Amino acid sequence: MSEKNMNKLIKMLAIAGLMTTGVANAAIPADFNAAPGVLFVNWHATAAVEGNSQPMLEVRDESGDVLASVHANLLGTQQVKIPSRAQGNLTVSLGAQRSQYRIPFGIGSGSQR
Repeated sequence: MSEKNMNKLIKMLAIAGLMTTGVANAAIPADFNAAPGVLFVNWHATAAVEGNSQPMLEVRDESGDVLASVHANLLGTQQVKIPSRAQGNLTVSLGAQRSQYRIPFGIGSGSQR
């Protein structure tokens, strides 16, 4: 690796470290989508650099009940099983990082099958 590339890598790692240090409830480096019974977590490329190996990803509903607790992949797209009737605001936690995702009422209508 050339010296120029090494310097860029060191700067990127330093910036990533500064971004995560001392920030309370920073957003999880991922995008979220939902289908009935599944929360799709599309991890950003920075997630693997920032995270430790196999941290726990927790999904909670509006009342704070845990809907899912799984090991986070931190790469690509991860599917997390949640109750098929889950709707409203979800809180997704990864260590000290938290993000909110709102499931539209049309996806999990809550009607009995």
